[in-house]
Amino acid sequence: MHTGRCELKAASKIIKVDYLSRVEGEGGLVIEIKDGKTARLRVNIFEAPRFFESFLRGRPYSDVMDFTARICGICPVAYQMSSVHAIEKIFGIEVEKPIRELRRLLYCGEWIESHALHIYLLNGPDFFGIESAWADREYLPIAKKGLTFKKLGNEILTILGGRSVHPVSVRVGGFYKTPGKKAIAALLPDLERAYEESLKEIKWAAGLKFNNNSWDTEYVSLTHQDEYPMNHGSVASNKGLNMPMEKFIESVQEYQVEYSTALHSGIKRDSSVSPYIVGPTSRLNLNHDRLPSEIKNVIKESGISLPITNTQMGIVARSVELAYAFYEAIRIINGYDEPDKPFVDFEPGAGKAVWITEAPRGILIHRYELDDAGHVKSCTIIPPTSQNFGHMEADIYRFLQNNADKSKDFIKKESEKIIRSYDPCISCSVHVVKIEK
Repeated sequence: MHTGRCELKAASKIIKVDYLSRVEGEGGLVIEIKDGKTARLRVNIFEAPRFFESFLRGRPYSDVMDFTARICGICPVAYQMSSVHAIEKIFGIEVEKPIRELRRLLYCGEWIESHALHIYLLNGPDFFGIESAWADREYLPIAKKGLTFKKLGNEILTILGGRSVHPVSVRVGGFYKTPGKKAIAALLPDLERAYEESLKEIKWAAGLKFNNNSWDTEYVSLTHQDEYPMNHGSVASNKGLNMPMEKFIESVQEYQVEYSTALHSGIKRDSSVSPYIVGPTSRLNLNHDRLPSEIKNVIKESGISLPITNTQMGIVARSVELAYAFYEAIRIINGYDEPDKPFVDFEPGAGKAVWITEAPRGILIHRYELDDAGHVKSCTIIPPTSQNFGHMEADIYRFLQNNADKSKDFIKKESEKIIRSYDPCISCSVHVVKIEK
């Protein structure tokens, strides 16, 4: 009898991570394995919900961009862009090309600072077996390179947005103020050097050692016939989706799990809801033909096979997009002429609209309904991390199917690596808790 109890105990193990490291926000992980099979798996999100959709109700449209920017200190531009485009759609506003290009440049700054942070300080240490970017002297030059890149992204945000965190220049119809050509052109020498260096970094990322984690899944992103998508496009996937933004939100089912203050999302198909993945890997897989030839050539020379089907290779996709963001920033600055007026005039009014832009971590969905005075009647925000949670758990579960017999330490570390490969922004994801009556 005593022997039997020992055997049962040996056949069961619990892996618990109280606080996930090198992610933005507060979350943990619980895995229970019984008799060699996964009995329980929870990406446990316990950060307090922030109820942005609720306290935006009743506020004037002009407040929305500044309020939603506070959702995230790493990707505030994404929240401003999704909200400002949605409200402009309601008011029937079409901005001119110089404003459109400046908004794209602002997005380049955010991609640069966010991707550099994740590649070199959050995800990069996983491939060198270290707990921190500062824990190993040999890794320090790599970390410092990432900080150099990130600084340039922050400088773009400062010049266009007034400050590097939670920019304040974006408004409905354009900007409160646009930069002079001389001020923005001063960035070019550093950006050009960084671009040349970032091309080499694609090869560095492609040369990292990856576990065999390839699988057949659904990649979702914006796609645009003329450009690599940031602010505009329709929603597509490798599984046949191709629809306008407002149709896609109707295809998304948000749902809540008992152990998370963040909603999960899936795509509704018949009677089922299936997980999907958004972010750099999805964008690259669906839009690599929109990249400039120079970056395409580096991808080929680096031996990167597209589409990427290994989620741990997200660092490779981010490295490609980092280089592209430098390239695009240079292109926009070289062609920049300060507009005569930083915004267009308009009349507010009632209506509903959906807009989706590509945050660094993936598509960010905003839906607004305004009354006749332009005040918010209702609001829905679906962040990329919320959309990735279901897929993230499925990814870990799949890993456990082949590794349940491994040591607790191995399972713990590898599961954390999988989570970090998605670059989760937990604080973005905890907007609302739905209470079923």
